[in-house]
Amino acid sequence: MALVLQRVYDVYQEFLIDRRDMRSAHLPLAGSPWPLATLLATYLYVVLYAGPRFMAHRKPFDLRNVIRVYNIVQVLINSVIFTWIVVKIFIVYKDYNYSCQVCHYSSDARGMEEMYLSYSYFMLKVLDLADTIFFVLRKKQSHVSFLHVYHHTIMATGSYFGLLYVPGGHAIMLGIWNTLVHAVMYFYYFLSSFGSQYSEWWKKHLTRMQLLQFIHLAFHFGIPLFFNHECKFPRVWLVIGFLQAIFILALFMDFYIKSYIVKRKKQ
Repeated sequence: MALVLQRVYDVYQEFLIDRRDMRSAHLPLAGSPWPLATLLATYLYVVLYAGPRFMAHRKPFDLRNVIRVYNIVQVLINSVIFTWIVVKIFIVYKDYNYSCQVCHYSSDARGMEEMYLSYSYFMLKVLDLADTIFFVLRKKQSHVSFLHVYHHTIMATGSYFGLLYVPGGHAIMLGIWNTLVHAVMYFYYFLSSFGSQYSEWWKKHLTRMQLLQFIHLAFHFGIPLFFNHECKFPRVWLVIGFLQAIFILALFMDFYIKSYIVKRKKQ
């Protein structure tokens, strides 16, 4: 037992301390993994068990104004981060390599900008967890689907470890796509809260946009993984990015087929 505990400690020391990028270690939630692990464990416990039990004999909370403010805040933050990335990477530096973009681990202006962009994106994924809390408090437990909970949990976890090991580089395309899609998505949510007659149109095209996102990301991570073996971006992260894009694409494709193709044929 002592040997097992020693091995666990050695792995923890090697991968979460020795090999990580220490430039972000001082930032909130970016140092030790335990605060984030505790937060995610609490999130899963609340949205899957404690929350539904708490709301079982209560009326749904009226959170319309709170959610409207939250949606606008999300639109603004996602738009700012999207613009920041695009301006810095494609206009200021103009050196993005679509087949293999390496990370800048230096402490110069370029390296620190990409690190803080990665940290901002990570914190944004933590903020996204509030979506599920709102569903629970409004007694919309059917919205707390496997796709929804898995996506929110894996994005917070993945963005944390991305900050630790690959802050920027080839993975920054994920941040570009995700902030763009989320800016549009939360604007759609904002409009829908007022009963917009175009909400169904927005929803359908938003799903198509998400499908396009994951198709492109599968190619984005797949090209250096399968065709550019000299790429210095860590291959394990290319594998993770590629498989994650394929998996989420399959889930969204299943949702799209059931919601817009099968449903339309039945009608």
